[in-house]
Amino acid sequence: MLRMLPRPSLRVAAVLLSANLFTSVSVSPARANDSAAELDAGGLVLVKDRDIGLVREDLRIGLERITVRYVFRNRSASPRTVRVAFPLPPIDGAELSFSAQDLPDESSANFVGFTVAVDGIPLTPQLEERAFLGDREVGDLLRKHAIPLNPMRRDDLAKALANLSRPARAELVAAKLIPEAAEMGEGLWRSEAKFHWDQTFPPGRDLVVEHVYRPVNGSLLIGESDLKDQAFRARYCLDDAGAAGLRRIIAAAGAKPVDAGGGPNAVVRAVVVPYIVTTARNWAGTIGTFALTVDKGHPKTLVSLCRNGLVKTGPTTFAFTATDFVPDADLRVLYVSPDAEALGIR
Repeated sequence: MLRMLPRPSLRVAAVLLSANLFTSVSVSPARANDSAAELDAGGLVLVKDRDIGLVREDLRIGLERITVRYVFRNRSASPRTVRVAFPLPPIDGAELSFSAQDLPDESSANFVGFTVAVDGIPLTPQLEERAFLGDREVGDLLRKHAIPLNPMRRDDLAKALANLSRPARAELVAAKLIPEAAEMGEGLWRSEAKFHWDQTFPPGRDLVVEHVYRPVNGSLLIGESDLKDQAFRARYCLDDAGAAGLRRIIAAAGAKPVDAGGGPNAVVRAVVVPYIVTTARNWAGTIGTFALTVDKGHPKTLVSLCRNGLVKTGPTTFAFTATDFVPDADLRVLYVSPDAEALGIR
């Protein structure tokens, strides 16, 4: 099932962005097997510097792509060089190896396809990968046996485990990094990774940093019982109008024959796109202008998130703009559609 995290109190109301007409989607009621938790990622993290301000941030959230454009300004009279990082979502192998979660690109250490450019010029940042079992760092042991540090790189992990000698497997089992049973091809460690680079901010002018990546979305099935769960509704700021919209979609699914996913236990598919905004507040002062665009991808897709002031700007886009903005809560955008492909489910 989708993991439910404690959620801070928000002084914002629900926004339900949807088309007027929906058709149902047939899905299995085996909900625990079809759900996957979203993995949180967000924006850039700077070493705190009192002279570097964030003049503007443009954030665009879609199902398969997140783009962020920052305009920084060094307010001092001299160049400032600071470390900038983009943390990747941590990967807990014990929790995720046999989950329904998939990474956007399991073949690469850069599994979200992160790219960055400074003043329009592509930059190649360093990638630091580490692995832990509890508090114990185990990256060197994994590298010794040519094991990928990300336990969700399933194919690469399976090939590496298949090539282990008996003494090597015994060493990894003794370290509690893999199960004793050879047929259990899972990694039990946690990986943590980040891109980073030293960035020089010239004095007295703006510097534009843009980055793009693919989010690690969560997936879940929503049924009538979820709409009665206040914690679930609070997580996505589903007010009565939002719940009514979802209830209509669930009712349409329930009207189908039971063997086609209908009946009283009918559920509908949803995807959650996360974005962390509260942990990267290391610039000086507030954000001069913060502009958020949410793209639902398809006119019939329903979207709900916690943010007042969203206005429709196109058939699939909604926008929010604020000045002197202080990030007050991380974003979790709930997408619901009768069309699985519209949610990126293939």
